[in-house]
Amino acid sequence: MGAEGKNMAISDSAAPGKDAWKDALKSHPRALLWCSYALLTCVMWGYDGLAGSIVLAIAQFRKDYGQEFEGKFVIPAIWQLAFGAGGLIGLVGGGAVTGVAAKKWGRQICIMVAYVFSVVGVFLQWFSPGNLPLFFGGKVLTGLPLGVFVTIAPTYCAEIAPAALRGAVTAGVNWSIVLGQCLAYVVMRQTQSLPGPNAYRILFGVQWIFAAISLAILPFFVESPYHLVAQGKDDKARVNIRKLYGDNTNAEGMLASIKADLDNANQTLRAASFRDCFRGTNTQRTLIAMSTFVVQAVCGISWIIGYMAYFLILGGMSDARAFDATVGLSFIMLVGNMFGWVLIERFGRRGTALWGAVILTLTLFMIGVMSILPVAGALWAQVAFMAVWSFTYQATIGSVAWPIITEVSTSALRGHTQSLATITNGLAGAVSGVLLPFAVNPDQGNMGGRIAFIYGGFLSLCCILIWMYYPETKGRSFAEIDRLFEMGVRPREFRTTVLLPAKDAKGAA
Repeated sequence: MGAEGKNMAISDSAAPGKDAWKDALKSHPRALLWCSYALLTCVMWGYDGLAGSIVLAIAQFRKDYGQEFEGKFVIPAIWQLAFGAGGLIGLVGGGAVTGVAAKKWGRQICIMVAYVFSVVGVFLQWFSPGNLPLFFGGKVLTGLPLGVFVTIAPTYCAEIAPAALRGAVTAGVNWSIVLGQCLAYVVMRQTQSLPGPNAYRILFGVQWIFAAISLAILPFFVESPYHLVAQGKDDKARVNIRKLYGDNTNAEGMLASIKADLDNANQTLRAASFRDCFRGTNTQRTLIAMSTFVVQAVCGISWIIGYMAYFLILGGMSDARAFDATVGLSFIMLVGNMFGWVLIERFGRRGTALWGAVILTLTLFMIGVMSILPVAGALWAQVAFMAVWSFTYQATIGSVAWPIITEVSTSALRGHTQSLATITNGLAGAVSGVLLPFAVNPDQGNMGGRIAFIYGGFLSLCCILIWMYYPETKGRSFAEIDRLFEMGVRPREFRTTVLLPAKDAKGAA
């Protein structure tokens, strides 16, 4: 008999509630506020990650750092590659270190050190006009904290958010990233016409404000009870449970539930290692988590978000109109991401990912078709389809990756799995970072919108991967998800597999 037809006894998790959305919002405001703080760090991730790309669209930056080509200043493709690589080196390095450092020293220390690197990195960029190596060094240093933030925020939110809001809150990581991107576009739009280096270096200096706000709040940070229990600090975990969920919370019951979740993983964070992520059923779970960022990369995210303004300017659009188009698209993405909160909880993680990938594939092919049609208005038609792409991406693939990663990973390895996913994100971005400058630069491939055909082809293959291997984890406790993987249930049959309570399963036996 196939595993999908079995019933399995399981003790349901009692972690913050099976509350409805409204009840969860009313019952756990402090936990949600600390989730918001974690998400604030991801605003900086989105801001810095985009600022390093859109700065190429600022004429003064191209003049100070670039070289003249056919009457226009162009940043050499090799240095564009270096800028992207610098940030990605930091992202991968930060993500790799955080998985171990957060386990040993806790998230508070990791966040503090990350902001120190960020402040120093922005300092180097601020004083680097015309100095390409110094600017590159600043990109590496600001990339390191991005790896820290994007590793800590989703795991922390998944562990302390009310169960009824877990998907929406972890998807909020992407909303925060998009908000940071929106802010970067707005700052660029307001400063790009300033005289001299201030036209672009204010874009980087704004990050000091993020750091100041976050560091002022950091001393009051409430560590996740999951992390504390895994470290054997039950008394501190009990105190933090009351800080997060109120004095009337059944702290002992919640503490027992957390221990049960960790016991179900058959290990503790103190004993866990990256090697454990590729043992037994953890291999499948880790590969699913890592693949989500590969899917994001082949959607064309680096091209449409990072090179949008640059692409439109090279296509003949004025600087002002190109900037306006990118600002408009960024806010479309922000709204799309909020739709994603609803889609994830209504249609589930698997359905949102699958149908989102299908729609994005079709949209990319339409962008490619518009790029080869020799008709007036073709460029604006591409912009229109990019708007459709932007909304759909943020409402589906962009949002759903975060709850998938935090839910498919076992409790004891959640931090390690998120680190591996972050590394994968950096490596996938590195591939795009290497190829894009040579594909779109006028002195290189000059592909323009035709590059959408390549992304569409790869994404069509990802649609098959999602259908075959992505499970539905909506409404499941962490313990239930553990049991489904242990049973060998095929991912596409998670939703229909029935797990009986322990007493019912014993009777059925």
